[in-house]
Amino acid sequence: MMLTSKIYQFVCCVLLIALSLMWGKALRLENQNASLRGDISSIRQAHSDQVAQTASAALQRIVVANQRADSLQTALDDTEQRLTNSKMEIQREIKLNTTGRACLNSRTVRLLNDQAAGSQPASLPTPSSEPAAASASVATDTDVARWASTAITQYNICRARLNALIAWHNPEDASHD
Repeated sequence: MMLTSKIYQFVCCVLLIALSLMWGKALRLENQNASLRGDISSIRQAHSDQVAQTASAALQRIVVANQRADSLQTALDDTEQRLTNSKMEIQREIKLNTTGRACLNSRTVRLLNDQAAGSQPASLPTPSSEPAAASASVATDTDVARWASTAITQYNICRARLNALIAWHNPEDASHD
């Protein structure tokens, strides 16, 4: 019986040693787990901070882009208004400085109108014997001057719009006149 009790004591000692080793390992693992949870929490916080900073930076870029767009649009509106006002002044001066005399005969007006409409006339008609002033479809010097003034204004407005578009896409080099 003695042998059995010695074996029993030995087994109990081995079990106690094993349990204490396992308990120690469990405590170390729990400490590591708590440390890892803290690391995960700090990683989540850092990620959350980075997302907030990225969103804030994106919002700031949008605000700056909108301010630039508003500034370019205001400058474009001012330019268009100035050009339109200038055209109106020139149109008044044209009326005062032209005589209304026939400048382009009906064949030339028709040729230009056909070209503007996109068609190509086969040939010019034979000249008529009537004077240009008697024809109802002639262009007077006033008409031509007004057309030129309108074309120049439209060109300048188009150029201003293209320059604003270029300035929008190339903020470093905003002058393209």
